[in-house]
Amino acid sequence: MIGREALERYEESLARLRPEDRDAVQLKVELGLPYPEIARELGKPTTTAARMAVSRALVRLALEMRRRA
Repeated sequence: MIGREALERYEESLARLRPEDRDAVQLKVELGLPYPEIARELGKPTTTAARMAVSRALVRLALEMRRRA
């Protein structure tokens, strides 16, 4: 039951993110892509830029999930 609730909260929170943030989270968390590939997919100039985009998106996701808790 707890797992299902957490998954539902994750999915609902993910859906509330901006598309760019949602893509960043899905590419890293769900697909497990390396940062060079994420950079290409997101159109970022460097792997560092991709890493920062993912990091910021994960913070936004965590805040959204906390609001839904």
